[in-house]
Amino acid sequence: MDAALGGGQSPLVMATCEHCGTAFTPSRPEEVYCCRGCEFVAEMIRDSGFDRFYDLKQGLATAPVRSRPFEQHDFSWLAPLVAESEARSTDGSASLDCAIEGISCVGCVWLIDKLFDPFPGAIRSAAHPASGRLHLDWQVGQCDLESFLRELTRFGYVAGPVRRDAPDHERRRLAARLGLCGAFALNAMAFSLPVYLGMPASFEFAGLFRLIAFISATLSMLVGGTYFVERAWRALTLRTLHIDLPIALGLLLAYAGSIVGWALGLEGLMYFDFVATFVFLMLGGRFLQTAAVDRNRRRLLRSSPIPPSLRSGSETIALESLQSGQTFELDPGQATPVAATVTHEAEVSLEWINGEADPVLVHPGTRLPAGAILLSRQPLTLTAAEPWAESLLARLARRDDTERGSPLLQKVLRAYLIVVLLFGIGGLIGWILLGEPATGLQAMISVFVVSCPCALGVAIPLADELAATRAERHGAFIRTASLWSRLRQVKHVVFDKTGTLTLERPVLQDPATMSDLSDEAALALARLTAGSLHPVGRTLHEALGMRGQRLLAAHGSGNLEDHPGQGVALRPTSDDPGTWTLGRAGWTDAIQDGATVLAHQGRRIAAFHFRDSIRPDAHQALDALRNRPCDLHILSGDTPAKVAPLAAELGIPSNQAIGGLDPDQKAARVRAIDHLDTLYLGDGANDSLAFDAAHVTGTPVVDRSLLEAKSDFYTLGSGLAFLPELFRIADQRARGVRHAFIFALIYNSAAVALCLHGHMNPLLAAILMPLSSIFSVLLVTFRNRPAA
Repeated sequence: MDAALGGGQSPLVMATCEHCGTAFTPSRPEEVYCCRGCEFVAEMIRDSGFDRFYDLKQGLATAPVRSRPFEQHDFSWLAPLVAESEARSTDGSASLDCAIEGISCVGCVWLIDKLFDPFPGAIRSAAHPASGRLHLDWQVGQCDLESFLRELTRFGYVAGPVRRDAPDHERRRLAARLGLCGAFALNAMAFSLPVYLGMPASFEFAGLFRLIAFISATLSMLVGGTYFVERAWRALTLRTLHIDLPIALGLLLAYAGSIVGWALGLEGLMYFDFVATFVFLMLGGRFLQTAAVDRNRRRLLRSSPIPPSLRSGSETIALESLQSGQTFELDPGQATPVAATVTHEAEVSLEWINGEADPVLVHPGTRLPAGAILLSRQPLTLTAAEPWAESLLARLARRDDTERGSPLLQKVLRAYLIVVLLFGIGGLIGWILLGEPATGLQAMISVFVVSCPCALGVAIPLADELAATRAERHGAFIRTASLWSRLRQVKHVVFDKTGTLTLERPVLQDPATMSDLSDEAALALARLTAGSLHPVGRTLHEALGMRGQRLLAAHGSGNLEDHPGQGVALRPTSDDPGTWTLGRAGWTDAIQDGATVLAHQGRRIAAFHFRDSIRPDAHQALDALRNRPCDLHILSGDTPAKVAPLAAELGIPSNQAIGGLDPDQKAARVRAIDHLDTLYLGDGANDSLAFDAAHVTGTPVVDRSLLEAKSDFYTLGSGLAFLPELFRIADQRARGVRHAFIFALIYNSAAVALCLHGHMNPLLAAILMPLSSIFSVLLVTFRNRPAA
């Protein structure tokens, strides 16, 4: 497909990834995959004869594969769980549930089953895209599960242990409540229907029917109604208004009025079936909204580089117990949790803290700041210079789970509640003055009942789900339900630099260099870069693609020697007695040309040149944001000398592009800009405090990050085209919600008029409520259709 995002001299030409279906900007006309990961997995699927995967996928957009097939994955968690499961077995079979990243459709379910079936001892696999879980059954002692899970990574799926703190508890609780309340609603309606059909009060089972309806409504209130009452009360204690407040008030008053009507024998006040049905519909809408958000929260299994515990000799130190002066070991890829002094040479990345992308060589006695990530392949011994409680990283890692609300919604709800209360009480007083207090009570209760935002309670979650689905097609995944209303208030978009406006890894300037390598050289390069944490090594490993993976599968990996600050060497073998090296130019030869050199016995075989690259489509995406209009800013820990040329290239004013900032300074500048109208897009730990200060937050998922867990949305793609699309989706969602609100206003006005005239009754309310919800759903669905 082609789409112009607007702004700039050249339109943003979009393509759709042939594997994952994500919209992306191709760098070459012949490019059909959004990333090397998708290209690799697509080739694996074709070579394995699993093309039916795409038929089952049916064009559904899934998350880009990115680097998953090329990464080293830790399965040390697996053996204890397998041993525990097999020890419990009584019939020769065992089972295991694990979390899985990358699964999203029925095609994934089919593909995983096909991959598991050939393994000796395999019985059954059952993958669940909705819950992000994989269930495996196998014969005890006869199935190599680790080999199977490693095979899954080659197809873009990564398995991990089920996290007990996984953020899907609310979804599960809602599912349980929803099922129970559905049964209660059916009971209430079934035993209220005979009354509506003319069952006389003198019928001997009339009292029993009413009792069952009362019990059903009561159970609905206890199981489902309390969910909204508790949330409404919590919002009030925080001095905010939430849509749960009118829902809770309507439920409480309808239930209380029904009990009064039952006690007084007033049929016009008995809304037991309404209460049960309304609870069920509201829970259904909330479950839809929560399920979409939780699905994206569970999509990633990436763990933070901050280790939860540390080794100190034979002892294990809990992170919270780490004190100044203690010695500990840091494993490759981990971030030092506190400022610490190193004991031997190593290569580290400070990008998390200061935004500088280039690796840094540190020597014995160097003091590393908290957040420095070890790139060398060997563990590093450090001495803590501060306790964890005083570490900057402890502050940066702290999560703020406060749900940000919309000021506009607060005003609307306040006006809505005042109007409903005035009409309800006014109706009661008016009928009392006319000498008919019973009719007045019926009018007041019916006003409170029919004015419950039932239609909006279903329509808004549906609008959120439709918007989130559209966002996924552009590679953006929503984590907070309130994002859409806040996104439309944004007037300032603030970017971090490295890994946000630019790619997190350098780009190989001449990819043809790879195809020119002999098989011998390609195998050596694959071995030298396998499992590398160095950004250049990771880029080279992915550039080898399928060729490198096949060579490693056929010949195995090699024994490597790290030379911090220089490169890595492949030890000689019986098959190849020569030494292969990969590293800085001039390390093994005399040529100093800034390249990364692959050499054999000191003889240069290939030279790789790299460049930092602005993310694809950044120019056009930023132009589209300016046309919205939004002010654009860069706040970076990188040096001002590196920030200034990038800002000039992207057309961002120099006074709005600031470099050399630490985390506190970033946060202070965001607070100075923000008037509940700032979006911050960043990827490093040094962006964490700025996240807390911004109104809307987003992050591109990079190799090592802790911001996914506290962002409103994240993206897995390599470009920025998703950003203006998010604004467009938010606008379209707002139009749908606006039309649903106008309909609700018209409907409520007519219904309230009937109530005030004393013509509303439980039967009419029971008919109007689902009809209004259905019409709102159709309206929102129609208004949220993607533009042709």
